[in-house]
Amino acid sequence: MNSKPNQDSSTNKASKTVDNENLNRKTHRAHQGRVELKHWQPDPQWFHPMVCSSVANLSRLLLGKLNTIQFEGRERWDKLFGPAGESWEREDGRGLLSFSNHVSLFDDPLLISNLGATQYAHVRWIAADHINFFDNRLKGLIYSAGKCVPIIRGGGLNQPGFDFLVERLKKGEWVHIFPEGGRSREKDHRLQLPLKIGIGKLIFEANPVLMPFYHYGMQNILPIGAKVPKTKKTIKVLFGEACTVNQAWWQARLSQINSETELQVKAQEAWQSATKWVEDQLLMLEKKVHPYAQESSD
Repeated sequence: MNSKPNQDSSTNKASKTVDNENLNRKTHRAHQGRVELKHWQPDPQWFHPMVCSSVANLSRLLLGKLNTIQFEGRERWDKLFGPAGESWEREDGRGLLSFSNHVSLFDDPLLISNLGATQYAHVRWIAADHINFFDNRLKGLIYSAGKCVPIIRGGGLNQPGFDFLVERLKKGEWVHIFPEGGRSREKDHRLQLPLKIGIGKLIFEANPVLMPFYHYGMQNILPIGAKVPKTKKTIKVLFGEACTVNQAWWQARLSQINSETELQVKAQEAWQSATKWVEDQLLMLEKKVHPYAQESSD
């Protein structure tokens, strides 16, 4: 709104403040001007912990009580979150990037809610399809409260959602990714390859702690097309080994990397190498927990 020349400076300042507040209700600096993200509001609101806690408690009831979860290697996961399993925090300030296979629309929050981190400040951030989860105001309110971050399909790697997730990792927070980029349509719900290179970019940009896990059975809880979760099913979850991404980690995967400058020069090669490492980890876990993968490897 343009001010009249004869208005005093205080009026002009107040008018601009109101205009900015009205603008921020519709957009957010994290949107970077992308209209597709207009329903995403990542800033904390008073109702966010309440919404997130309600969803987490319902998820624990549906999966942890009405179904059965069998964990293997759970101690490796719990070690990351402390004795109470409630928060992620590292003295060196590194973020945690966990990743897993994806077979059901609600692998998150149904499964992830049963892994700990109950305090809202420590709940994971997660990438989510901007059309399925942020296409209207109501969904935007709910999934923003659930710390979901919209990723624009076909939008490339240089987009607001990726930048936001990198920022979260650099601030020492927990991010979870499904590197397949969507639910697997493979036969027997095997890992859908190749993985999306976006996870390699996150690893490259943030140098986080990495934690892989693989689950089997969620396709029976909420099959593709189903809207109501089933009960009396069994889900198996196998955790891999956590590792820290540092100079030694990169040197083990890229030749002639002796400095941070040399690593930056080989950025795309680094993304591909990191993505390949993620793929190897998930395939290794799949062979141990997926019954059909076990048969094919015999």
